[in-house]
Amino acid sequence: MEKKRGRGGAPKKEDSERKERIVRVLFNEPEYKKLVARKETTLSPNLSEFIRTVCLNKPLHMKAQLSTHQSDVLSLLVEMRSDMLRIGVNINQASKRINSVTDYRDLQRDVQFMSGEVDRINKQIQAVMRTVSQDDHTKTTNLVSPDGSPN
Repeated sequence: MEKKRGRGGAPKKEDSERKERIVRVLFNEPEYKKLVARKETTLSPNLSEFIRTVCLNKPLHMKAQLSTHQSDVLSLLVEMRSDMLRIGVNINQASKRINSVTDYRDLQRDVQFMSGEVDRINKQIQAVMRTVSQDDHTKTTNLVSPDGSPN
């Protein structure tokens, strides 16, 4: 019995899933720019999928909108993560050196360097915590009571 070899590519879709109808829609330049800008706020992979989703009243999956505060905190966290990874590499190198070298002056220098890096990251974490707590404080002081007067 001879085994049939596939030709590769995407698997065949069911008849109900196949998209065969083409609808041509014309937009002027400002309309097209608005359409593309709105599509960019969603997680739709392409413009065709976005238009199909909107026209068929399917749920749109929107991208998360970050405030400037949130993006600042996120960038600090990304920076801290890379710093932590670098410290991990330094610890691995130092432990390897401990096991292979008897000169402890290099080891002492490495430990002092890593201690400084940990202190620097600790300061960054404290800055993030201060920023987050200030944001929480701002949110609570800007609350409005049900009658419309500020708290």
